Amino acid sequence: MECRPVSFPRDQQQLADLITEYVDWLGIDLSYQSFELEMASLDSIFTLPHGQFFFVEVNTVVAGGVGFRAIDSQTAEVKRFYVRKQFRGKGLGVKLMDTLLQKTRSLGFRRVVLDAVPPTQRAQQLYQSLGFYEIDPYFDNPVEGTRFYALDISGACAFIGPGACGRKSHGIE
Repeated sequence: MECRPVSFPRDQQQLADLITEYVDWLGIDLSYQSFELEMASLDSIFTLPHGQFFFVEVNTVVAGGVGFRAIDSQTAEVKRFYVRKQFRGKGLGVKLMDTLLQKTRSLGFRRVVLDAVPPTQRAQQLYQSLGFYEIDPYFDNPVEGTRFYALDISGACAFIGPGACGRKSHGIE
């Protein structure tokens, strides 16, 4: 398995396909997030310094992905974390989150936030195992049951990989 940054324009269609598959899996209307505008602007949203998206590949097949966007100079927001069904249970989600957290920390972000809608229960378990904690909403999300999380990535015990600071290892050390 390999994690790599998405490259525009080469990966644009694969990224659009993955995000569309993710949204279909959610079964939630994301128009409240200006989803159509997001899809039309993937290259500007997920290109540094605004953000970045990563694919995890298994034998050159895109198995999942995760992105982030800068909210401000200190805070990055996790976006569109998804592992395709046939690749779940293989540690790919941990690999993706590890890659994202290391990248955001290297860019000088001090905090990572995200919103998690109800269908993402497995992802929420992963977030919690990585040290994410619940916070008050940082934007108006009309989907009932949405939870908001944050992780401090600036401290001496900030996430620097699985098993760091006594956190549970996920077998990819």
